[in-house]
Amino acid sequence: MKKQILIYFLVSISVFSCKKDIAEFEPTNPFQNIVLVENQVFDLDTISVKEIIGEKGTKIYFNREDFDIGENDKISLELKEYYNRLELISDNLNTITDKNELLESNGVIFLKFKSGDKELKLKDQKKLKIKFKKEFRKGDRIFNGVFDSINQIEWIEDKDTYITFPIIDTILSRRYGGVLTYRDKIIPVDSLDYYSTTNENLELQIENDISEINDELAVDNWWKYPDVLIDEFGWINVDKILMPDGNVSYELVLNKDNLEFVSTFLIYKDLNSFISDYRKPNDLIFANIPIKNQTSLIVLGKAKKEFYVKRVLIDENTNGILELDLKKVDSTKFEKILKK
Repeated sequence: MKKQILIYFLVSISVFSCKKDIAEFEPTNPFQNIVLVENQVFDLDTISVKEIIGEKGTKIYFNREDFDIGENDKISLELKEYYNRLELISDNLNTITDKNELLESNGVIFLKFKSGDKELKLKDQKKLKIKFKKEFRKGDRIFNGVFDSINQIEWIEDKDTYITFPIIDTILSRRYGGVLTYRDKIIPVDSLDYYSTTNENLELQIENDISEINDELAVDNWWKYPDVLIDEFGWINVDKILMPDGNVSYELVLNKDNLEFVSTFLIYKDLNSFISDYRKPNDLIFANIPIKNQTSLIVLGKAKKEFYVKRVLIDENTNGILELDLKKVDSTKFEKILKK
């Protein structure tokens, strides 16, 4: 009996120690606010309908009737926009899915509608129409962001996203002598590539029939800036899934033995993509790391309020032990390290 009590006591200590150890690990982003992304607030008061344009070009089409709100309640909108990699890194918005797939972002926004301190939702069956700044690329999809227990974001594909698409009306376009005429059609986002190609082919058909198209907009393929219909707010990302050139696994061996924590950042050349990870110095084994284009690994550690860093290139041959000689760096050099 005494032996059982002793075993239980030791197990309890072990479990408690592990929980305490986990609780004490609160990773922070060393590159936080390296670029300041403004939290824009729009006072909508009791306005019925409004087109809201963010500082970086995101458009939001507000219709008060679509919200579950009292007649005289005032509404405000909070908006944040992220369209480049430094902005994403600054707020640690990893480009990785919940299935560990590498993404390339084409724009991230954060949306929150409020009335006083209360967050608002749309009525059932209602949608909010938004337009992102950048042209949709082949393979772009909509993802929603969720945070894990250590404040790392993961992106979950919204397979039910619909968009409005202006498809060419061939009958009216011919009737108007080649002036391209469109009619809106609501389509699933994964049909965008098909309908874009359809529009391009219809242009050619009409041009062959009439000899000239009298619409400059047709040249710009403006339908590649679709209106996205959403029914939930929060973190919203336009991404496409990338196929990596390979995956590698390695263990970091660092020259500093008194580090408080270690942050790693994978930077992909010419891609709006990055992956961050935060570890304790005794937990530096990394598995199934995606390699794409020229991939840089930034390793940054902190000890006694001082930072130490190393940036190296890794490729498909980077496997096994990776020994790194971290050098002391001033935090004012962080942006240069990321851009190098």
